[in-house]
Amino acid sequence: MEIKDTSNRREFLAKSIKTALVIGAGASVAGGVLNPVAAMAQNADTALQAKIAMLGTASLQTSQLALTKVSNAEVKMFAKFEAAEQEVMGKILKDMGTMVQTPTADGKALLTKLQSLSGEAFDRAFMQGQVDTHKKLKDAVSALMNASSNKHVKNVASLALATIQEHTERGQMLLTRI
Repeated sequence: MEIKDTSNRREFLAKSIKTALVIGAGASVAGGVLNPVAAMAQNADTALQAKIAMLGTASLQTSQLALTKVSNAEVKMFAKFEAAEQEVMGKILKDMGTMVQTPTADGKALLTKLQSLSGEAFDRAFMQGQVDTHKKLKDAVSALMNASSNKHVKNVASLALATIQEHTERGQMLLTRI
């Protein structure tokens, strides 16, 4: 499988998402000032964004580790793309006002486990961790999309869900190849 220059696509997507979220976050803040119900929705958005950031941080950190330890070329490519996308999503969430998050307890445990593994055992554990984390991300992003009253947040969440689903399926496929 040959992948041509995806950096332009990723840059365009990142800039588009960032712009939509910044505009949407600004609208949500303005709505929150004017409407107590909107303010409650903004609080729900913020909590869900923090959960997404925690899961994303775990995915980023394990992907960065994988870039140094992975033995399978396809798994390494997955880790490379995942690290790049999580870095962009982290910047987007930061621009939305979400504080930098430490990984979830599960994410920390996975990172610790991965540090002690090598070879095929590392590759398999990394990919299983990615599949599990992406399932949790899907749940959190779906919840954000359903809870938010901001159409920009909903649209970006919808776009993110497509990517999360793709990563989950690719991860499951790679698990069968390792």
